[in-house]
Amino acid sequence: MRPEEDGPAFNAGDEWRSVIATYARPGVAQACLLLQEALGVDVLVLLHLAYAQGRGQGPAGPEHVGRADAAIRGWRDTVVKPLRAVRRALGKDDPAVRGLRADIQRCELEAERHGLALLSAMPWPQGGASAPGAVQHVVRFYGERGGCLARASEPEVAAAIRLLENHLE
Repeated sequence: MRPEEDGPAFNAGDEWRSVIATYARPGVAQACLLLQEALGVDVLVLLHLAYAQGRGQGPAGPEHVGRADAAIRGWRDTVVKPLRAVRRALGKDDPAVRGLRADIQRCELEAERHGLALLSAMPWPQGGASAPGAVQHVVRFYGERGGCLARASEPEVAAAIRLLENHLE
């Protein structure tokens, strides 16, 4: 197979375990959620591209962000985001809906797991040197799409980007 040809997909179970471990690193979850809120970043796309890049599957460039976003957009918009909205609407402090909120949160996590499986099934370029930049490419893609790229230079957002570059690239 030539380096520019698409190669086999990732093992979804292995990638899920890696993503969960990465997300659990100090500061990573908070940084990811900050970028999600400030720039509209899809955290699964970010973590998937970092995983692919870390496995030497070629550099995660801007074209990969667009492909990954297209692969998961429908699932994110029709399943993940509505579950997240319901969970957030229930709030954390109401004991009457605590169990329901926990059930919805479990469903949201399973929906994200399925979303990552969709991304894992995508073919990726084989070979080539792994170049840093997945975080920057993801930030630029979603920031430009949402018209909020300027927020990437805000101190708190810039700090989150740096933290993720250190942990993911």
